[in-house]
Amino acid sequence: MSVFTPLSEEDIRSFLESFNVGELAHFKGIRGGSENTNYFVDTHGHDGDISHFVLTLVERGPVNELPFFIELLDCLQAAGLPVPFSVADRHGSALHRLKNRPALLQPRLPGDHPSQPSPLQCAALGELVARMHQATSQSPLQRDNDRGPRWVLQQAGKLAVSHWKNETPWLLPALTELQHWYNSAPTLPETVIHGDLFRDNAMLIDNQITGVIDFYNAATGWMIMDLAICANDWCTRTFDTGELMFQSLHVQSMLDAYARIRPLSAMETRSWPQVLQLAALRFWVSREQYARTHPAQSDVLIKDPGYFKALFQLHSQHAA
Repeated sequence: MSVFTPLSEEDIRSFLESFNVGELAHFKGIRGGSENTNYFVDTHGHDGDISHFVLTLVERGPVNELPFFIELLDCLQAAGLPVPFSVADRHGSALHRLKNRPALLQPRLPGDHPSQPSPLQCAALGELVARMHQATSQSPLQRDNDRGPRWVLQQAGKLAVSHWKNETPWLLPALTELQHWYNSAPTLPETVIHGDLFRDNAMLIDNQITGVIDFYNAATGWMIMDLAICANDWCTRTFDTGELMFQSLHVQSMLDAYARIRPLSAMETRSWPQVLQLAALRFWVSREQYARTHPAQSDVLIKDPGYFKALFQLHSQHAA
């Protein structure tokens, strides 16, 4: 959530005029992300109450897909899930433009990002992901996944013979085995998945998930992939030495809670080791590409590709 497009106080005051949300009280740019411009915006009504929002300028992706995200969040909100639906203005419009960019005003959700999730918090995550999958499975929503498994393997193959040459001894056999599995992979259950539900895209109060944000990677994909992406972030521990540990109790807590709402198929269970690899590889690839695209931009958060390189290697060794 870096600030790519600076906004002035007057910019935000003018934007809020078409909403019934009160007067601007305070605003602050949010640092820490890598795709869109985000601001915390607080307003006060005539009764003096303070309301909290997030104003997002969409910097990445085609504008014509934004109605999909608005409809998706409306669908999840209707299912009782804690998501940042888009606030409509006085004319009923939820999608706007500001500084020549698509703009959304969304309620700010309470809670804090978890730093070291507990098994109970991972169980809460599993339950929430299952409820999201239930809600989207019952809707007609669909969106092509431009970063699905086929893209991941294609891009990884290109990087393996260029920027990742030093990893060739272990990487090429691992990619070959994973490609072979994918070529003969069974059809796994799909729906619209979040696709990026890292800890910094969730808020918790104690053991309750009070908010899930950043749905801009949501697309039709394997449900089990959503769980693997979560497991690779929520269920790992990094030691001071840099060594990674995959915490089995955290993983089992998440999967058990998920399965109580939506039981996993036998094929999903058998595919778990390979999907964990694909989930790690997907973010190793995208972080590597992003770091090379923005090497000198100090105002953009560049996340370390090395974490997912180590995780992909760990999963590959276990699968072997």
